[in-house]
Amino acid sequence: MRFLASLLAACLLAAPALGHDEASGTPANTRPVLVELFTSQGCGLCPEANRYLGELDQRENVFVLAFGVSYWDMYGWADTYARPEYVQRQRTYLPRLGVNRLYTPHFVVDGVTDAPGWNQDKVSDAVDDRLAAMPDSPSIRLGDGPFGSFIVRLDGAAPEENLDVWLIAYAPGWASLDIGAGENEGVEMLHYNMVKSLTYLGRWSGGEAEYMGESYRRYGTVAIVQGADGGPIYGYTRVEPQRSPAR
Repeated sequence: MRFLASLLAACLLAAPALGHDEASGTPANTRPVLVELFTSQGCGLCPEANRYLGELDQRENVFVLAFGVSYWDMYGWADTYARPEYVQRQRTYLPRLGVNRLYTPHFVVDGVTDAPGWNQDKVSDAVDDRLAAMPDSPSIRLGDGPFGSFIVRLDGAAPEENLDVWLIAYAPGWASLDIGAGENEGVEMLHYNMVKSLTYLGRWSGGEAEYMGESYRRYGTVAIVQGADGGPIYGYTRVEPQRSPAR
């Protein structure tokens, strides 16, 4: 428990916003790589992958998100973070990545490559490769909309004919849960930057555009632009929660 407490305390420090924001408009061409982890509370290899995800986020050039998936639920424990849309996001990646089945723990690096969670060297190498070939980002701003919503404002040239725009809410930092059944029964499982909602805002093909999405101000929020149907991440921006998130 002392180890967990120190992890929780360390992650209370707020990370700086990435990409563009309404105040500064700072260009995101040198943005950190976005690493996504598809994980499950019923997967025996996932606790270690979750811990490694938190370690990755300590790198200056990496930002991470974790998606809980439900296809391990049949073995006796229903994942408390899982949603069908997270499984669909992973499924959409598979054809482009040349992966023939869903599995966990599964890392996806900036939408361009993947690695199994038990091969940390491959994950790290994929991050380095993406940093060496980082494309220019379109202008992405995340601001306040009507009735407490968020407005995502895009501008610039689209690197592909069609891109998808997403809005993600996530619980920053570490959380833990005692697993009561399944392969991880009896384990106090750590989680890091777990996604709480995933909203598709629409397609973008370049130029000025605005998209409105629901705001969960108690969580961190990320706006992502990526190639259509599970393509590369071309840019993102994020804002911190207004108060500590309820888990």
